[in-house]
Amino acid sequence: MSINYLNVENLTLGYGNNIVINNLDLSLKSDKNYQIIGKNGVGKSTLLGFISSNFQGNVFSSNIETEKIRILEISNLATIDNNLSLIENCFYFTKGKIPEEEIILSLEQYGVHHFKDDLVQNFSSGMIKRSEMAIAQIIDPDILCIDEPLNYLDKQGVELLKILLAERSKVGKGNILSSQESINIFENNYEMIDLNVY
Repeated sequence: MSINYLNVENLTLGYGNNIVINNLDLSLKSDKNYQIIGKNGVGKSTLLGFISSNFQGNVFSSNIETEKIRILEISNLATIDNNLSLIENCFYFTKGKIPEEEIILSLEQYGVHHFKDDLVQNFSSGMIKRSEMAIAQIIDPDILCIDEPLNYLDKQGVELLKILLAERSKVGKGNILSSQESINIFENNYEMIDLNVY
């Protein structure tokens, strides 16, 4: 069932007294896909962090209405713990509620199952991104936010990402991507949120 999980008017976000996003109106539906686009410094990561409740800055006078929904963000910095092994990260993010056999199947799909007992600090950036995608598949949030989705992925990794996003869309789960320019390799329709115009 589709819901409007975020409605904001005059959204103004910043750090200290420095305003990054000013007077943005936004309404997001749970079964839709969105692309946040904009040049460097216009607030793409800031907005994505706000949507996923990971924003650490200041919210100035804004009208905000939210509905409770499960949102997972894969940021441009590693979102898994370097000091844990991959399987320990999986147990942490799933709160131990997903059987290990099911976790291993997802890790296998993303080509990282052979490294499940290795510390993430020894992973390449591409391996970390694949691991995050596997965890996203396991958790299966209502909304998946990915900052700079193509960063660190090789051709096969991009194909795995396309499959992940397409499979989520088929069952009415939303995706939000953030990048400098529109990414046209994904099959599903993505509504543009162009921060260059604000």
